[in-house]
Amino acid sequence: MKKILTVVMLTLSLLFVFPPAAFAAELDLVEDVAGILTPYEKNDLLGRAEAISGKYECDVAIIIIEEMTDDDGAYEWARYIYEKYDFGYGADKSGVLLFLSMAKRDYFLIAYGYGNTAFTDYGKDVMLDKHILPLLKENKHYEAFSAYLDKAGEFLKLARDGAPFDRGSDPGSETAAFFIKLAVTALLPVLIALIVCTMWKKQMKTAVAARAAANYIPAGGFNLTGKTDMFLYRTQTRTRVQTSSSSGGTTKDSGGYSGRGGKF
Repeated sequence: MKKILTVVMLTLSLLFVFPPAAFAAELDLVEDVAGILTPYEKNDLLGRAEAISGKYECDVAIIIIEEMTDDDGAYEWARYIYEKYDFGYGADKSGVLLFLSMAKRDYFLIAYGYGNTAFTDYGKDVMLDKHILPLLKENKHYEAFSAYLDKAGEFLKLARDGAPFDRGSDPGSETAAFFIKLAVTALLPVLIALIVCTMWKKQMKTAVAARAAANYIPAGGFNLTGKTDMFLYRTQTRTRVQTSSSSGGTTKDSGGYSGRGGKF
């Protein structure tokens, strides 16, 4: 019953959000009801979104409204718009949709079908945190949407090539991990050695350098009673065992959607 009421309320709400003519038809891949883009910016983004969607057979959409007229939240709005306005490419309705409500600065990035393969949980985090949200917070809307399209095209290409962008395939993540390992390997032994040497030095403050070795020789001399061969160094050859790094993958809900939202 609650779900039915939610659908009804969203349907009525959308009558106030979108013009009646648009309500009965499909929306463009880029819709700016809030009016934050210039006509040139919207047309440029729309052309790029259509090109990316057609090339990789996965819709890449941007929907911007002024205000959500109920308390269902950005996820419910994004999902309902995705289904109501027939977004998604092909039979499996593949796509990714960036939804914004400007009044309270809400956003949700939702994916479905092949969009779940191309846009992993880690990929969504990188896309949002590094490329989209910093620009949105500065009200650089066109730049943020442009970055979104650029990364969407990049992620879709990687996925179609058989290597979706994820923890195990992120070059930036590997570089960071390399430098962390390098720092630990190189600096940690030096730090430990410095601490040990400092402690030894403190214990040797009363020691005085001897000028002769006579004090260390017994009065009757010494007799060599035996000998032992001792190997001070040895060479080992080690072969690294390659292990495949696990991918983070994508977390989907019961409806087959994945995504992330919040405030910008």
